[in-house]
Amino acid sequence: MEKLKITMLGEFSMSYGDNVITEQSKRSKKMWTLLQFMIANHNREISQTELINLLWGDKESENPVGALKTSLHRLRACLDGLGLPDGAEIIVNSMGTYSLNSRIDCEIDFDEFDALYKKSTLAQSEKERTTLYLAAIALYKGDFLQRSRSDGWVVPINNYYHSLYLRIVHETIDILYKHKYYTELINVCRKAFEIEKLDDRIHLYYVKGLLDIGETAAAKQHYTYVMDLFYNKNGINPAPDFVELYEKTVKDDHNYNADFGVLKGQLDSIDDGIGAYYCEFAFFKHIYQLEIRDAVRSGRPTNLCLLTAVSKSQEEIDIKQLNRIMTRLSDCISSSLRSRDVYSRYSASQFVMLLTNTTKDQAEMVLDRILKRFKRDNPKLGCTLLYKFDRAGKPRPPQEAK
Repeated sequence: MEKLKITMLGEFSMSYGDNVITEQSKRSKKMWTLLQFMIANHNREISQTELINLLWGDKESENPVGALKTSLHRLRACLDGLGLPDGAEIIVNSMGTYSLNSRIDCEIDFDEFDALYKKSTLAQSEKERTTLYLAAIALYKGDFLQRSRSDGWVVPINNYYHSLYLRIVHETIDILYKHKYYTELINVCRKAFEIEKLDDRIHLYYVKGLLDIGETAAAKQHYTYVMDLFYNKNGINPAPDFVELYEKTVKDDHNYNADFGVLKGQLDSIDDGIGAYYCEFAFFKHIYQLEIRDAVRSGRPTNLCLLTAVSKSQEEIDIKQLNRIMTRLSDCISSSLRSRDVYSRYSASQFVMLLTNTTKDQAEMVLDRILKRFKRDNPKLGCTLLYKFDRAGKPRPPQEAK
């Protein structure tokens, strides 16, 4: 016997046999809200007052009861298009309450999703649990009522299912990576990116999976994409584990017996030598350690500097505006420092710099020059630059004379 199939995860739809209705149909927003709310609460009866508050809230209506009845009449007319046998009513009312008809055999995706997760918690083996996880991931086509996820009543339900989905994905990719199922891992991550783009744990495992199947170029490309997505598009910092993975991405991108000429060509083509040297923070840390060793041995001073962009007002800087600020600040730093100096993006709003062979007074002069130049060239960006600096490394304890 046919079941009434209802999809609430992703794009909303209802189908019975070959008949389908979707939210793309030209119907009022209130009608869809009414239907979706009753489906989300299909295990209880809903009072007339609750539905009126849902649809009209504090807005005054001359005849809210009549308006609700009109909406229900239009909804029933729409649902008739599904062609249920014997004129079965999907929406029923009793004693001033409304509900989904419990006599109709329904298959609702969010109920199935919940059931799969509950079964996974009782699974007797890791294999059984993974199978249930993968079934749940396949069922999750998108966030709960994604077209209406900003509606007040949808938000908490969406948050619940979104969090549960990410928990399932995290546990699944942990298992897949542990057992070296890299292709399956990559596929799970790719699907998850459609749901949640800013989960750095999923990005981390995706890059690991690419590296382990030898797709180093794709791993490097994805790393660059993620750094831009986090820093420039959203103004947030990726997890340290993800940033440090970049070193492995590059380090492993070599054959065991590489031609010396090819090696030299790759190194010579890396940088044009104009302006200060920019690198990712994972490499900045290594350069910093090398400079400290050299400074201790030679006695020449080296200063570590942190430059932070903050709003002139108390409000947080808009992401797009912060992106413009950091791009122009990077250009300013590059052109203001010497070619042997190194700098890196430390956070969404900060650059870290290493000024070699520079005294405290000289470092302060350099930083003041950057601030003045940036302010002169960008008077309308609405931000202020703050800096801190200190002698790099810890002073070596005095050695006893022998």
